[in-house]
Amino acid sequence: MKRVLVLRDAKPGHFHQAEGLALAIARLTPVEVARLEVRPARFASSDMRKLVMRRFGRDARFWLRWMYGIDLDALARPDVIVASGWPTIAAGLLLSRHFRVPFIFAGPLDGYEPGPLTLSLVASPRQAGDPGAAYAPIPSTIDRDAYGAPRLLRRPEDLKGAALALLIGGSAYRREFPADEWEALLAFVPALAARYGVRWRIANSRRTPDAVSDRLKALALAGALEFLDYRDAGAGSVRDLFGADAVVVTEDSMSMLAEGLAAGRPVIALKSRVVHKHYANEVIAGMAGPHLAILPMATVTPDLFAATLTRLVPPPENARDVIARAIAPMLGLTFPETAS
Repeated sequence: MKRVLVLRDAKPGHFHQAEGLALAIARLTPVEVARLEVRPARFASSDMRKLVMRRFGRDARFWLRWMYGIDLDALARPDVIVASGWPTIAAGLLLSRHFRVPFIFAGPLDGYEPGPLTLSLVASPRQAGDPGAAYAPIPSTIDRDAYGAPRLLRRPEDLKGAALALLIGGSAYRREFPADEWEALLAFVPALAARYGVRWRIANSRRTPDAVSDRLKALALAGALEFLDYRDAGAGSVRDLFGADAVVVTEDSMSMLAEGLAAGRPVIALKSRVVHKHYANEVIAGMAGPHLAILPMATVTPDLFAATLTRLVPPPENARDVIARAIAPMLGLTFPETAS
């Protein structure tokens, strides 16, 4: 039995990744999970946290209380600490130092020095050889075993009646979707359905412009598609959409792209033309291949989409098992080959 301490920051995408790490460890050994909400003090900026860890961070008890308000006496000793999101890195390193247990982080430790008990799971091949890093998919709470096998889409004719999930985000850090790209998407969705007979199941998010959501809602009321509107209480669970035959995601969310692959579905990312240099670009480019393709939202056509989707295949292996293999050596465990 491993006692896993999950550090959760304020962003759902981050704490879902952290929970996904705990689930991956559960593929290796029984686990008992505890959770700790991690919120840096307002004065403990990202640069300050890095400075503290570089020069002054030996007294874990003091700095955890000063930067995070964490009382070590209130915590039971874990066997491993897992986290995602930059606000959690310093906390994870300090807790690892105090308890002398491994700290596993989903993402690169930019600006922090990894210690012998630190493992950074990176999804960019470019960072796979960095000290303390291991290459693995982005973790998630999506379990492909919860869904049936997707319908195989080998030819354009196979698209008739196929269920496609579309997960829509919006402008985010270093990514913007101009108005004309939203117009293109709103024209593309019914055009693909008319051309190939697909069934759309669509969900929006807090980043989706209200005008876009309103028009999708109107299409749903007209019977053109199914729409889960996060603004409506009881609209349904987005998790259900991962049971579609393929998943389409606006490229602002690495987590949603990873979740589509974790569900065992072929995935198409719709990118904006307004994208600034960022780690996410490397990760998404690294995902592209036989299971995921990237198309421009502004100019994608039904025929281009169909040709792209029908060359993709579902991922053959459970992403959680791949992550578990990457984690196992740090925990002194062996991946059971019967787990898959």
